[in-house]
Amino acid sequence: MASGLFRRSLAAIAGAALAATLFTAGAALRVMRTLYDEANSRDLGEAAQALAAVLPDAALGECPTSASPVTAAPLPAKEFVRRAASGSHFRLTLIDTEGRVIADSGAEPERMENHGQRPEVLMALRGQTGTARRTSRTVGMELFYAAAPVLREGKVQGVLRIAADLPALESRLGAARLSLGLAALLAALLSLVAAALYSRHAATPLARLAAAADAYLVRSAVSASAVSASAVSGRPESAPLRTGFLVGEGPAEIRVLGRSLDAMARELAARVAEAEAEGRERRALLDGMAEAVLGLDAGLRVRLANPAAAALFGLSAPEEALGKSLLEASHSSELEKAAEEALMRAERLEAEIALYGEGERWFQAVISPLDASANPSTSAVPASAVPASADAAKSMNPRSGLVIVLNDITRLRRLERVRKDFVANVSHELRTPVQLVKGFAEGLRGGAMSDPVRAERFLSIIERNAARMESLIEDLLSLARLEQDGRGELPRERTRLREVLEAARDAVLPRAEAKGIEISIDCDERLEGELNAGLVEQAVANLLDNAVKYSPETRPVRVVARKEEDPALGTTLVIEVRDRGYGIPARDLPRIFERFYRVDKGRSRELGGTGLGLAIVRHVALAHGGEASVESFEGEGSRFILRLPAKKPSP
Repeated sequence: MASGLFRRSLAAIAGAALAATLFTAGAALRVMRTLYDEANSRDLGEAAQALAAVLPDAALGECPTSASPVTAAPLPAKEFVRRAASGSHFRLTLIDTEGRVIADSGAEPERMENHGQRPEVLMALRGQTGTARRTSRTVGMELFYAAAPVLREGKVQGVLRIAADLPALESRLGAARLSLGLAALLAALLSLVAAALYSRHAATPLARLAAAADAYLVRSAVSASAVSASAVSGRPESAPLRTGFLVGEGPAEIRVLGRSLDAMARELAARVAEAEAEGRERRALLDGMAEAVLGLDAGLRVRLANPAAAALFGLSAPEEALGKSLLEASHSSELEKAAEEALMRAERLEAEIALYGEGERWFQAVISPLDASANPSTSAVPASAVPASADAAKSMNPRSGLVIVLNDITRLRRLERVRKDFVANVSHELRTPVQLVKGFAEGLRGGAMSDPVRAERFLSIIERNAARMESLIEDLLSLARLEQDGRGELPRERTRLREVLEAARDAVLPRAEAKGIEISIDCDERLEGELNAGLVEQAVANLLDNAVKYSPETRPVRVVARKEEDPALGTTLVIEVRDRGYGIPARDLPRIFERFYRVDKGRSRELGGTGLGLAIVRHVALAHGGEASVESFEGEGSRFILRLPAKKPSP
């Protein structure tokens, strides 16, 4: 930068100085030559006048007339011009009034042509001193001529001309030209040195100022990029920008410029600091959002992503999503289609999108164009102004883009589905017993009361269905209580586990004895934990009741309890209920703990099941901070497992 500016300024100033020097030297040479010519003309003219004045009358008296041409020049005239020209470089010529050469110091007169038409001779014949410059035909070289009239009694009696060869005259100018050339060369050198000094004096501060400004702009760009990148990646911003330009160096104008740039730099540094603070706030907001946030450019490529978005798309860091297309990042053509529609219509769009990764997940997608403020609603946009395709929308504004916010509504969807299934199942479970009770009650009113046998059968059916509805309602109330307890503090106390298991066995013992099924308990007497004894007893009783219901006669049922160390739950109490019944098909195992889910609906209703027993078992485990699971092979039996923390979990 410095050398370039110095060379340009030096070339401009030195070129101008050299041009001025050369022009001045040329003008001086021209003026000097003009003055020299005028001086020579004047001197030769005066010399010719002087010689014409001292010309002997004898030479004039011997001049021939035009009537009698001269064959040889008179001796006095020839002797005069020879003696007058001797010892000098001048050439003298005596010419009569007819233009004929009488005598010449450098040639024979008879060989010379008539000089009457020579400019200087014509002026002399008119009584004036004449000068001229031309190449002589006689001697073949350039001469300078001065002719003066020879006057006698006021009349022109002839012309005396003096000629000087120009090389001799030019040689007198050589020294002057050399001096002038040396002076011009010295002036050019001095101009070059002065131009170099001035250029360096002016260019160095400017170059240093430009370098400082350029470095500041680079640092500003790096800082702006760091602010933008840190909003996504969390990397620290660049070092603070420095100010302080060359406010005390160089000419006054440069110092003023330096002060102005320094003020601008301080203002820009303050704005960069403000942008960095805003970037930190934005980064904190994005990092703290549970919703996934994506920023897209007009080509639907990711230019911003928060950690929630990276986790959603299975990325280790938000930077992995940058530069990818929306389809590459999300693997959802449905989301890409919604984004293209929002970009094409230039308006805010909301949609429910399903994403598939580790199972199906539903999201509420809010897609907002960056220039949506210009088109807040479709009513404000004429139909003709809406692009015909997403590609046309991208080409309309290369700086446009989208912001996508994905809110996970999977749990709400599942809860909604559970609620709908629950209402449908409860309605279905209650409809049959209610209709039976109503129908047989009407039968009793219609006359069955008078028939003891029919009345007894009708009453038994009404009693059985009323008991079924009561059991269903009790199970529903139990689930409601468990869900309520699960959201609050579940009361617990130190309890011996074997006592709980024995109480659960006693609750189902009559039905087991009716089928010849033996229920054995394998539990250490000293095994205990902090439990809600009533809920654990209910859960184990439900498991035992199912084992008895769905096992053939005389097939034993075994209850095993032990203590284990679990990495997630810590010290746990493990309760297993094993049977050798019909087993559960593999396709039904994932849904076995859902409400109202039955493997064999006909057999379950026949045996008086409500479809809520295993759901209660699962909720009891969850209320204790544990879990419930099942292992089963169709035709070989099942093993239900409860894992309950031995101690009350920390809040």
